[in-house]
Amino acid sequence: MKSVVADKPQMRKAIVTLHAVNVVIGVMGSVQGIVVYGMELAMAKGIIRSMTGSDYPITDPMAESALGELANLITGYASGMLESAGWPSRISPPRIVRGTGVRFAPTVINMLTVPIITEIGQIKIYLALREVLPKVAEAPGGQSPTGGMAG
Repeated sequence: MKSVVADKPQMRKAIVTLHAVNVVIGVMGSVQGIVVYGMELAMAKGIIRSMTGSDYPITDPMAESALGELANLITGYASGMLESAGWPSRISPPRIVRGTGVRFAPTVINMLTVPIITEIGQIKIYLALREVLPKVAEAPGGQSPTGGMAG
């Protein structure tokens, strides 16, 4: 893709997928949550064509691999940036979720939505991430190092 422009990010509450094609990646570590890359079918087919040089059906393993790899590249890079900033994290393998209304959270969650506009269409990146404080190690006998008191 030659031209990629990020539009104005927004916060939204969500519980289900909002697009025909969604790539979902989990984030674990000092930062936890999910990243969802949502797009309409024409955009997904354009990405597949750009990455593979062929027109695969959206259900073909090669098509799913191309979409997953794009999400892996972006999220993996972002994960490396988080680690450089002091928040080590790792990502899960991508999952392709087709269709709107598929539940990805048990309750409504706040998501930062970043629209990306390209010459072949728009993709929306939904980020639902939170910082996780390091767990205090327990001392032998099941007590915290502070003797069970907040400390």
